[in-house]
Order: sequence, then structure tokens, then C-alpha cells
Amino acid sequence: MQAPAFPRPVATLPLRPGYYVASDTPCRRASNATVSLLRRGGIGGARDFCEFQKIEQAAPGTYRVTQACKDFQDSGPAQSSVVTYTLSGTERFTARHAHGWVHSARRCAASTMPPPWRDNDIREEPPG
Repeated sequence: MQAPAFPRPVATLPLRPGYYVASDTPCRRASNATVSLLRRGGIGGARDFCEFQKIEQAAPGTYRVTQACKDFQDSGPAQSSVVTYTLSGTERFTARHAHGWVHSARRCAASTMPPPWRDNDIREEPPG
């Protein structure tokens, strides 16, 4: 059996959609500064949203994502960047930005989050 060739394009990151909280923050203590919402097409926080434009699996558990990020308070164009996601299962990741920042997070069920996240309906519409 032949090993898969890398890099190879994939449609989505193999992470469960939902709230992701910084690894050093308990779910119940999440805040705008530590929460991101992962959807099929991107990830965003309180101030921005990054749309995944291209996802390539670079190695087992490692994905290189080209994304366009838009700050909700800025009328300028989205900024494109490359982030490498290293996954630990389907509910944890470490993201390394090409410019040097590193962010680790894990999925938190809405029921374990503080208000206002606890009662939000974050389900996505199924693809049309």
C-alpha cells in the first residue's frame, strides 16, 4: 500500500465545529479575548473572521491554511495569511502564523461556557 502524497488539498479542517477556547483558560472562564468560533468555512473571534480560502494537508495531523481575515471594525480589505494548524484529535489545535504568533485552543461545549455563549445557537445551515 502506497503512503499518501503530501501536500494534498482537503475541503475542511477535520475539527469539530464550535467554540474553541485558549488552552490555558477554563471553558467556564472564557471571554471575548479567548474564544473563537470554528465553522466549516473559517474561524472568528469577537473582532474578526478569517475565511479559509485553501486548506492543504501537509503531513498527518498538520494542515496549511491560506485565509483571508477581516476586522469587523475596519473598512479596509481582508488580509491574506498562511497559518499551520497542528491537530490533536478532532477537538484541539495549535495554530502557527507565518509571522510568528502561536495559539493553542480546545473545543468547549456551549453548555460549559459562560453567558452569552451558552445560549447562542451556533448551528450552521447545511450546505445547499
